[in-house]
Amino acid sequence: MKNFIPLILAVLLGLAAVLAVGRLLHARRQATEKTTTVVAVARDVNAGEVLTSDAVMEKKVPVSARPAQAIFWTRAEMVVGQKALRSIAQGDYVLLSDVGLSRSMADIVGEGEWAVSLTVPAGGIARIVQPGDEVAVIGTFKVKSQVKTADLSAAPEEIAREATLVLFPRVRVLDVGTLSTGGEASAGELILALPPQQAQVLIAAQGKSRLTLALRRPGDDAAVNRIDTGMVNEETFDKLMQGLKTFEMPPVPGVITAPVPAKAAGQN
Repeated sequence: MKNFIPLILAVLLGLAAVLAVGRLLHARRQATEKTTTVVAVARDVNAGEVLTSDAVMEKKVPVSARPAQAIFWTRAEMVVGQKALRSIAQGDYVLLSDVGLSRSMADIVGEGEWAVSLTVPAGGIARIVQPGDEVAVIGTFKVKSQVKTADLSAAPEEIAREATLVLFPRVRVLDVGTLSTGGEASAGELILALPPQQAQVLIAAQGKSRLTLALRRPGDDAAVNRIDTGMVNEETFDKLMQGLKTFEMPPVPGVITAPVPAKAAGQN
């Protein structure tokens, strides 16, 4: 029996060392990984209970571990006054699916913001975006410009060219819905929060351009300036093609014929 005591002690010390190293590595990862803060409950909440301000708390979580439906702490007012649809244990996240929509949409519009609807094609980003997400709004529209003609005495000719640029780099999504035609989803309808001036631009842009959404990473604090993103037009693609040779498809699909050497071609 005495012979087993050193062996048991060695095993226990080895396990303790493994646990200590694991905790150290975990602590280092947490120290280097970017975190964000979300809404959690400060005490046990029963199903049907109305959430009060003292029932919720701020909880720090790594960005990569944030649940998709977790609510950012900056939007904690969204859940105060809501009724819990299920029991939530102390310290657990409050998810969008955990609370009922008993409050008016106007209650979650931020100060100095307007709620504006945007209709986009069904599917794609509109299918996966959720309330609380942040998106970039990108517009493609025609820009009119005047070009001089060969006849210098004639008036310049007006032409329209397409251009694509970022209209709003960071917009908060308040709600997501679906428009149906014949029982099938035909379009997605998003409610976005924007300052009054930008809200007017978005309303006008819906009638003059094709709008596309780009989903932003949760908790991404990077400020994107429209000037930095630039503009894409015909000149962009012309520059992309500079120096490139035209590829010719082989006569037989999947078979590429090797080029004939220069000497052999001269002999023929």
